[in-house]
Amino acid sequence: MNRPLALAAFAGLSLLGPATDTLAQEARFQLLLAWTVPEIAPEERSRLASRTLTVILGKGGTVREEINRNHGGRGRVREGALGDGLDARAHWKVLNENTLLRLVAERSHTFAIRLQTDGARSCSVTLEWRLKPGFTAYEGWARRRDVPIRYRQPTVQQAACTVL
Repeated sequence: MNRPLALAAFAGLSLLGPATDTLAQEARFQLLLAWTVPEIAPEERSRLASRTLTVILGKGGTVREEINRNHGGRGRVREGALGDGLDARAHWKVLNENTLLRLVAERSHTFAIRLQTDGARSCSVTLEWRLKPGFTAYEGWARRRDVPIRYRQPTVQQAACTVL
């Protein structure tokens, strides 16, 4: 399925209501995400990571995401096309007419956000981390401490979706 057709199928769900031209409208979702990161190096500790992610699907297969870290700081805005990269690591793709998948490729793992809708103005979201072959721990960067970290499987604390 090509990107514009996939977007039309996704946006054409009753999610947007009885619109005559669904591609002229945007589909907007707000994702509230939180997970615990069980760090094992440089020291053992657990920390909570949280994000509010607004996903905007536009006409012609465009996608815009606004990411805010809930502990403060400036948000990031990324724009691109479904299937193409938003940056060097992240991209959204259409799995089927009800499901979008956001993949982020890290050195040690992939991080996936699966956004699903039933077409009745509701949605759900799931999070998944997968280690790449050859790795026994997840690797990342602790921005506040400005150090590399290693951690075990994160635990989802919140994964909520609202159609805006």
